[in-house]
Amino acid sequence: MVESAVLAGNSVQSKIRSKKSQSKRVVLVIWMALVNYYERSVVKRAMNVCQWTKWEKWNNGNDPHRIALFADPQIMDNYSYPGRPWIVNYFTQKVLDNYHKRNWNYVQNKLDPDSTIFLGDLFDGGRNWDDEDWYVEYTRFNSIYSKKANRKTIMTLPGNHDIGFGETVNVTSLERFKTFFGPTSSVHELGNHTIVLLDTISLSDYSNEAVTKDPRQVLESLADYKTDENPRILLTHVPLYRFPDSQKCGPLRESTKKFPIMKGLQYQTVIDHELSQDILSKVRPKLVFSGDDHDYCHITHPYKYQGQDKTAEEITVKSCSMNMGIKYPAIQLLSLNNPTSSQQQDEDETYKTNICYMPQPFRAIKAYISWAIINTILFLVVFLAPYHWAIITNKINAIVSSQSNKYSLPIAEVTQTSYTPTLTQERDVLGFFINGGIVIVSVLMIFAIYFNAF
Repeated sequence: MVESAVLAGNSVQSKIRSKKSQSKRVVLVIWMALVNYYERSVVKRAMNVCQWTKWEKWNNGNDPHRIALFADPQIMDNYSYPGRPWIVNYFTQKVLDNYHKRNWNYVQNKLDPDSTIFLGDLFDGGRNWDDEDWYVEYTRFNSIYSKKANRKTIMTLPGNHDIGFGETVNVTSLERFKTFFGPTSSVHELGNHTIVLLDTISLSDYSNEAVTKDPRQVLESLADYKTDENPRILLTHVPLYRFPDSQKCGPLRESTKKFPIMKGLQYQTVIDHELSQDILSKVRPKLVFSGDDHDYCHITHPYKYQGQDKTAEEITVKSCSMNMGIKYPAIQLLSLNNPTSSQQQDEDETYKTNICYMPQPFRAIKAYISWAIINTILFLVVFLAPYHWAIITNKINAIVSSQSNKYSLPIAEVTQTSYTPTLTQERDVLGFFINGGIVIVSVLMIFAIYFNAF
């Protein structure tokens, strides 16, 4: 009876050991499928929802000029989370960089905009770095947002995290930004529209003419009215002034609070009212796009030009980053269709715009953490089962032996057989950690492959 129990125990142990390698393969296959789903399938689905033809619907048969607007990437650096352990910051940066790079590549390859324009705050601590550190982050930024051939990419508009704000603009950071990215205020003709990038941050410096000279010159050059001019679209990092009690942001804003009107060290949530009105009256835009706030906001600005009442729509574009305090990062898509006089003009509208949501970042992280916890439980059960079975078998043997002794003759010598775990079984705990380490390394390799696929 004792021997049969031992044989049964060995049989069970043998079956469990034979399934260990199979279990590891199944776990890794599931990891591969999970990572592929969140890092590829989910992103493709988001891009399919944003496809131009699903929302622009032009009827004149002309090819529109398509623009993607990216606001506030603010790539993470040592200034982002100074209180966290370095190892946490290291992995956090890898996750954030992957989110940026992955989304960027899918936008460029699947949506394929003719032009892509950034709305400032390219970096998080850019205004604080010395030249050596700044260049390292500049190289990293360009490795994430690599330019596509035969497509226009404009990164010249700075944010307050890049250069500061107003009278606290860091002149060294401003000049460095200009050197590497180009003039911070500029005018571009795209899709028969005049796109005005205006450095309203520098324009808000009322004491240093050297800082305000370039954006003021661009602004003044737009003041004269021309009858044959194209419709104008203004791009600014910081939103123009508004009155939150009457100018509501609309249903696409995540926050239920009013748009904040405040200022502090090296930031201001809106451009001053007087300067905002001066900008509107001289640029005379049909549409304004801004960033900085991280959340969506769509309002109408009233202003006067030569005594006449005018209006301009402003859309504050959501941040494209996953760590800017919003649940649904997004970019803004802009389709321009303004036919020339020789082309057919069937519509008064010359532009259409649509929000394009990026994949929800924390849904993937939750899935990875949940599956990692399940992995741990499975490994505890599968890889430590033989060790626990040996203990249970010994207890069964002891009970069987004691029952057998009750029926033995007094003069008979009873030979008791006890079951001793084999050396392999004693090493099952060590095997658990070894196998667990193999799986962890394999999973990290899967992430590394997907994170560096582009």
